[in-house]
Amino acid sequence: MDNLAVTYQHIADILSFETPNNKLEKILSEPKFNWDAIVKEGSKHYVIPAIYCRLKTKQLLHLLPEDLITYLEFVTSENRKRNKIILIQIDTISRLLNSQNVEHVFLKGSALLALGCFNDIAERMLGDIDLLVPHDQLDKAYKFLCKNGYTPSKQTLGNTFFEHKHLPRLETEITTTQIAAVEIHKRLFGSYNSDELNLQSVLKEKKNHNSLYIPNRKHLLIHNILNFQINDHGALYNSISFRSAYDTVTLQRKYSGAKDWYTKKPFKNYFKYTSLFFKDIKVVTSVKPNIFTYFYLFKLKHIKFYKIWNYLISLSRFIPILLNRIWIFISNRSYRKAIIENRNRIFADFRSILNNF
Repeated sequence: MDNLAVTYQHIADILSFETPNNKLEKILSEPKFNWDAIVKEGSKHYVIPAIYCRLKTKQLLHLLPEDLITYLEFVTSENRKRNKIILIQIDTISRLLNSQNVEHVFLKGSALLALGCFNDIAERMLGDIDLLVPHDQLDKAYKFLCKNGYTPSKQTLGNTFFEHKHLPRLETEITTTQIAAVEIHKRLFGSYNSDELNLQSVLKEKKNHNSLYIPNRKHLLIHNILNFQINDHGALYNSISFRSAYDTVTLQRKYSGAKDWYTKKPFKNYFKYTSLFFKDIKVVTSVKPNIFTYFYLFKLKHIKFYKIWNYLISLSRFIPILLNRIWIFISNRSYRKAIIENRNRIFADFRSILNNF
């Protein structure tokens, strides 16, 4: 069975705009090529539709087993249908907020779809519609969407006692014109601050694309990288995300702005790992392999060790949070009372967290 390093390189070669077709065709034509591993990891990284679309563009679908082609076509078709509805929903949300003079900008996958970054809108999988709103208009935007078909999701104690980067998630009844939940962001990160990316600059320098407000290409690129590194803990685990990497490759192809920020630590670390597999990843200075990248490749080649290592990292992240909650339980009477009143659900949630380790 292929190790993850090999599988990752195969996925990168499929998604890449630089891998020569004849080289890729030779790889995919090998009798023992592990398509199961491609599907398994592609699903984990939410890039199955992108894999199908890139293979179709490269005219290499004939190399796949027929049942696999059928499966990939189905997943891609369903995602295309979903994204068409999401684009309608994004337009509707924009019109609603504009009618109330609420300043806003769509983020992440929503912005990439609205910008038309991909040759086929089916390429990008996304869950929620994320948008950024100035602090003084958060309440107005939230209440207005609640009056227009959205319902706040059930909240946990965390939303009451701890501040999050976005307001409580807004759910919607699934219809032919709306399908995704909405998250209104008051900031882009939890406790992390970035000189290259802040709420004021993103809103001030936003672009109007087909009557939809999205960040400029530089901010889209920076946010894509930092969202994975910080919010998705990519920097903690020293890993890559193929969805994020493919977004970066796609954005970089048409980005000609300043690149001085590339050399700063969170970005340099991101490029260090993604460029192991993607020749498309453009960096200002050469990123040389070091002990950390060698260790990452070692983990990918030794799956059991990789899982144990990630387990230990997850534990190291969870324990400080738990200790902080215990201290708040001791020192905050209101929090203590709320925990006691909700003890059955808290214990159930705690067991669920432990089961995920």
